[in-house]
This record gives sequence, structure tokens and C-alpha cells, in this order.
Amino acid sequence: MIVATAGHVDHGKTSLVEMLTGIQTDQLQEEKDRGLTIDLGFAYSKIGGLSIGFVDVPGHIKFINNMLAGVGAVDLALLVVAADDGMMPQTLEHLAILEALRVPALLVALTKIDRVEPARCLEVEAAIGQQLQGTSFEKSQVIPCSSVNRTGESELITALKDHAQRMQQRSDSGHFRMAIDRTFSIKGAGTVVTGAILAGEIGLSGTLSAPNQSQSFKVRGLHRQNVVSASASAGDRAALNLTGQQAALSDLTRGDWLTANPTMSAQRHCDIMLQVLPAEKKSIRHWTSVHVHHAAQHTLGHLATLSGPEIKSGTSGIVQLVSSAPLSLCYGDRLIFRDQGATRTIASGFVLNPLAQSRGRAKPERISLLTTLSEATSDADYLYRLVMGSSHGVAVNTIERILNWKPERIAAFMADHSTLIDLNGVLVSCEDFSDAKGQLVRALEDWHQTNPSIQGLDYPKLLAMLPKTCLYRDSVIAQLKIEGGILQSGSLFHRPGAQATLPEQTQRLLKQVIPLLSENPKQPPVLHDLAAKLNVDPKQLNQHLMACTKAGLLVHPVKNRFFEPTTIADLIGLTQSVAGGSPFTVQQYRDASGMGRNLCIELLEYFDQKGLTRRDGNLRHPRAN
Repeated sequence: MIVATAGHVDHGKTSLVEMLTGIQTDQLQEEKDRGLTIDLGFAYSKIGGLSIGFVDVPGHIKFINNMLAGVGAVDLALLVVAADDGMMPQTLEHLAILEALRVPALLVALTKIDRVEPARCLEVEAAIGQQLQGTSFEKSQVIPCSSVNRTGESELITALKDHAQRMQQRSDSGHFRMAIDRTFSIKGAGTVVTGAILAGEIGLSGTLSAPNQSQSFKVRGLHRQNVVSASASAGDRAALNLTGQQAALSDLTRGDWLTANPTMSAQRHCDIMLQVLPAEKKSIRHWTSVHVHHAAQHTLGHLATLSGPEIKSGTSGIVQLVSSAPLSLCYGDRLIFRDQGATRTIASGFVLNPLAQSRGRAKPERISLLTTLSEATSDADYLYRLVMGSSHGVAVNTIERILNWKPERIAAFMADHSTLIDLNGVLVSCEDFSDAKGQLVRALEDWHQTNPSIQGLDYPKLLAMLPKTCLYRDSVIAQLKIEGGILQSGSLFHRPGAQATLPEQTQRLLKQVIPLLSENPKQPPVLHDLAAKLNVDPKQLNQHLMACTKAGLLVHPVKNRFFEPTTIADLIGLTQSVAGGSPFTVQQYRDASGMGRNLCIELLEYFDQKGLTRRDGNLRHPRAN
């Protein structure tokens, strides 16, 4: 269990941690000289056989950034209130921050009771109860104590033990995520980073990356709760000894994230549900400048209101955060916002969409979907709402990024939801998939009516009949082919029964041409030889054959040669099989096809143009339809 202290400056947080653990967490010389906690302090202890880690945070308003860095992922907050001072400004702000971050539990230590009369203790305890009323912490236990004479020590230990035993374990099923709150170097070992693990697990030799860097790191050594360990998981504080490129290691600093999620990226735009604190007197207006705190990261940003011109005190609304620095966010992460002058905490945020785009951010359909997502009761419910509300589909790797889920968890989710379907890595509702098929069939039928002399469309033009934003267009076409709703003749696609109508003279010539092309399908006669055999003027023959090409009955991939569609289909298939789906050379294709080198080059250039192959120097990469 990880416990963070909170409370006003000089209320005895550090002394309390020392009483419980025997460890003085103030390590900086300035802290010792001034008797004031400036940076985060750490201590670990065995209490009732349970390992408990303490994060001692500064209470002075000047060091609120450090306080926020220490409470981002803790299991219990230990709110410290001095009996002589009572509830002070920083006590109230820390309390508001703890509730906004949804810290699971709170324990109140009423310190310095040796300095006051019992009546004063009762007065302050009543004030604490009144302040907690109406919050998620209203049933929190208040324990009077003194670090001077160790009064209340046993009661605190018992309470901590009870919380540790009741604590709900964090899920380690997702990808590893950890926010760095401290970095340092150890001679002979190298770079060490520490932080609380938010999700997943990590072991020795594990590979991690920082979303704001291109380099990856290896875990060479690991401490869990200040003890050497082979692994650590969600809910632990860990110290990781990393290896990797020295420059990249040197760039790691407080606020950076480490992750094992291969899809993770840092973004500057995110959609959030914003909650303005009841104590904040001013409304949040469009483009309000704020200080942004995400775990240990601190940056600047602006809030673009989406659900109205302003969000009033004590109310919530959807906004888009535009951050000055990229943030490594996932759905459900919580943010703290302070005013432009960093003098007070004004709001908190719950991340709805960490991959937001600024363009069209206020469109009604986007706001409608975000509103629906804000009502989700769990990660699985969120994903269901996301897919059902995204008619153009949601890519599996996008889900892995947003929810920090591993692929196997996504597969398990799909097994439980029969109304959804996975189309080659895109999740979509069965209803939306059916609608898309119907849309394409209707569009193709309309096209046939206005183009009666053309047999059908090539693949790119057929694909363009569905919106570019539709992520499963290929699957729609593939399924319609299986169902018979679309037929393919050579390289053209058409509805069943669709037949191009050609002039009678063109049809007669085509009947004479087909046998001549079939004699050597892969190397048909050039136009002039074909015209000579038919005793037809080459120009006139070309006009007729081009009409046949437009109708989809012939293919004209190279100068002066016409091919049967079935032959071209076979030659396209050869690009896939010539090297087993791997890149291939012109020579390999020539040997496999039996055609001449020049004709092979011309055909492959045609395939490049159609997007069926991609040239890379002397190699070509095949692409399936």
C-alpha cells in the first residue's frame, strides 16, 4: 500500500512519518536548515507484516507542484491537521485535490495534541468532520496523536493495517505504466528512476519506452517497496535501474512516463469532463489559461469549452485541453488544473478521449459521443459505447492506446459482445457493418444506371463510394463478394446482372479478337499485328478495343497491347506468389511469368500505378486488394 501525506505547512507531516517508520524523509540540506519539506520524501516500513510505502509531500503553497507529483497514484491519503492551527488554507486545497484525484481512502491525523487542551482537540475534530461532510471522505477516521510523546501511534498503525487489508488491489492486466517522480544516477549502476506503478507489471530485462522519446530502455535492476525484487506491479512503488542510449536516459525527468504499451504516444489535445471546484468563484470560460498537472507532470495549457460558453462553479462540462507539452494520457486518467498565476486549484478533469483532434472539436456528433462516453460505468462499458457510437469503426490499436489494454483483453471483450464484430483489426457494430454494405450496393446500382456502357468499377473507385473515414471499407467489399452482392470480372467490380451495352460492330470485332488474344494470353499480339490479322484499320480497331476496355471486357495495361481480364487477374496474383508475398525483382517476375523483360517492366509499372505493387528501388512490394 502507498500512503501520501497531505496538509498545511508545519503541521507535522514529516515528523509523523518518522514516528511511524523511523525514517527522516527530509534529505535536502535546505530542508534540514529551514525545517521545511520542499521536495518529495520517501519511507518504507513493515506494519503488521504488510509493506507500506510513504510519500511525504510539502505543505507550503510554493511547492504545490511537488505535492501534486506525490499524490497521483496512491492508495491512501494521510491528511495531517495540527490541533493548534486547525484547518488552514493548504489543508483545504490539499483535501480538494485528493478528492478530485479520487484517492481511494483518507485517514486524518490530528497532530500536536500535546500543545493544546482537550477541548481544543474536540473543537478541531468537529471542524474536520464538518469540512469532510458531503465529500467522498466524510466517514474518514480522525486519530489524535503527537510525534513528541508518540500518543496515537498504535491507533495509527492499527488504522493503516486495516486500510491495507481492505485495500482493493489494482489490476495488473494492462500494459505497464509508471509516472517518474525522481531520477538519479548511481555510480557503477547508472540511471535510476522511481515512481508509483499505475498499471501492468514489469520484470528484469523488461523493455520500456517513454512516449516523448524514440528510444527504448531495458530494466537492469529493480526495487519494489525499497526491496530488491524480480518484478513489480500496479500499486507498487518501484525504483528501476535502466540501460539504454545515454542521451535518452539523461533526458528522463520528473513527469515523464515509462510504458510497455507499443501503441502509446504523447498528444497535445484531449477531451475531458471538467469539474469546477465549488470553492472556485470564477467560471471557466473558453480558452482559459491553466496550469496542468498529470501525475508528476506539470505543464501549461488552455481549456476550450465544448458544452457551452462557460462552466460555472461547482458544475461540470466537456472541454478540450490544448496542452503546451504532449501528455501521455489514457481514458480515466485524472488531471488537476490551477489558475494562470498558479495561486489556487480551480478544477479537475477526467479524460474521455486522449486522442482528440482540434479540427471539428465542437461538432454536435462529437459532443454527443463524448457525452455518452462520460456516462460509462466501467472500461468495458466505455469501449462498448465507443464502438456503438463510432459508425466508421474503431481500430484495435486505437483501443489498445486509449484504454491501455493488451490485445488478449480486447479479444475477451469481443467474445462477450455478440453485437460487435472485428473486421481485420477494426471493431464495429454488426448494424453499422450491415448499413455500410447496403450503402455500397445502392451506390453501385446508381452508378450502373448512369453508366450503362461500362461493365464496372476498378477497386479504388469502388472503395471511394464509401467515406474515407470508414476504417473497414475493404471488409465491406470482401463480404459483399462472398455474399454475391458484388461480382468481379477481371479487375472490375459490378452488381450481378450488370452488363455493358456495346455497339453491334464493336461486339462483332470483340468476338474475333478474343480467340487471337487467347493463343498466347500473357503475350498477346500488338495492335498492328492484331489489325493485320483482322484486316481492319489499326486506328479503327483501337477505338473499338478502347470501348471494350472502358466496358471492362478488355484491359489495356501497356502501350499497343490488350489483355483479357482473366489474364490480368492471374498476373496480379503472380505478384503475390512469385516471392511468397515478399518483395521481388523484375527478373523474378519475368522467370515466373515467362514473359519478356520489357513487357514485364511495363506491366509492373501499370500495377504500381494502380496501387497493386509498390516500387522500392529494384524491388517491388506486393499489395493485396
